[in-house]
Amino acid sequence: MADIPFPRGVRDLMPNEALFKKTLVSRIEYIFRLFGFLTIDTPSFEALDVLNAKSAIGGEAKLIYQLSDDKLGLRYDHTVSLARYIAMHNDLPKPFRRYYVGNVWRREEPQKMRYRELTQADVDIVGGNRAMADAEVIAVASAALENVGVDYKVCLNDRQIAESVLGKFGLNQDKKVAVMRIIDKLDKSGEEGIVSMLMEMGLDSSLVDQIVAFVSMKGSNEEKLSYVEKLMGDNKCTKDIRDTLNFLADYGLAGRMSVDYSITRGLDYYTGIVFEFKNASDARIAIGGGGRYDELIGLYSNGKSVPAVGVSLGIDRIMEMLGASSSIEYTYAKVFVADVKEENYHYALKVANGLRASAIPTDINIADRNLTNQFAYANSVKSRFVVIVGDAEEKLNKLKLRDLMSGTEEILSLDDAIKKIKSEIGG
Repeated sequence: MADIPFPRGVRDLMPNEALFKKTLVSRIEYIFRLFGFLTIDTPSFEALDVLNAKSAIGGEAKLIYQLSDDKLGLRYDHTVSLARYIAMHNDLPKPFRRYYVGNVWRREEPQKMRYRELTQADVDIVGGNRAMADAEVIAVASAALENVGVDYKVCLNDRQIAESVLGKFGLNQDKKVAVMRIIDKLDKSGEEGIVSMLMEMGLDSSLVDQIVAFVSMKGSNEEKLSYVEKLMGDNKCTKDIRDTLNFLADYGLAGRMSVDYSITRGLDYYTGIVFEFKNASDARIAIGGGGRYDELIGLYSNGKSVPAVGVSLGIDRIMEMLGASSSIEYTYAKVFVADVKEENYHYALKVANGLRASAIPTDINIADRNLTNQFAYANSVKSRFVVIVGDAEEKLNKLKLRDLMSGTEEILSLDDAIKKIKSEIGG
């Protein structure tokens, strides 16, 4: 086809980008497992009744990709699937700590760092002490970001604080929800933008000024929390976030935490603490986020509240922040085995299989090309070593090992070559 159609909002990954992604996910999953999280697997699609359940994803339901039959839709996130899973398997030991990495789909307008198909890495805790669980999911996500080299900060709030303060300002429940959706856009739209949106709601200018002053408040975490306690006349609505911050200090994360009253998260299922992981040098770029959703699981079972909290990291955004497209690693193979002529292929294959048996990822020439072209291929896929075998090497039951980084070359037995390669690449 002269002009192959390609859908908007998705992308192909080149081999270096795909390898980068696999390595990134592996390092993140390592931390999840290190913290004792187990994994489950759920389908890529759910019943529309599950996805559209009242207060599941609320106004975001318009972004669901609906399948043409069976009243199904592609999953919007991993949280709703987990809630449905817990409701169907309610005999699982609690607290239930799970992680999951996979794709989700959102039917929204594509833009920079915003795709219609994206990969998310989630951890969730169902059950347990509220503040302990809240701190644990923030801590494990923080450790994962540190393990892949992302510089970040965490902005956190509590929906109960937002609701209490907005109620104090005189807003009813319906307007509170609408206002929280607007103030969550502060980073993207700026103060002028949210002022305009709040005025369009019909709020008077003095109330809008109060709201904007509240969500854009500066100062230390203590100053921000003390303001709310004085405003409300008690410290009940700040207790959970204070307890969480105290536990996060035990993880050594106090310096990363910033109370931010503009963080309310757009999804309707959040009920308590909410937070976002931001690029430390550009707060407009969110790397991930999450919060507490104590009512969501009950939507699919007996209606009772089930304590649950989770966090989701955006793998695609992390990749772009870390420069995945510029990665020079192109292949898992550390060695390329080249044969001088076709008659040497059987011996070359014996050498390649010996390297693979020793856990050294190895590529081999399987094309009709001369030695020069084999070296060109090895260089193009960024192999570290080339093993050359010809009549002389086969007769001696040895091989010629060339290090493409240093340019050195030596004749070795297979066992000595394995030791040499492992000493250079590790393992």
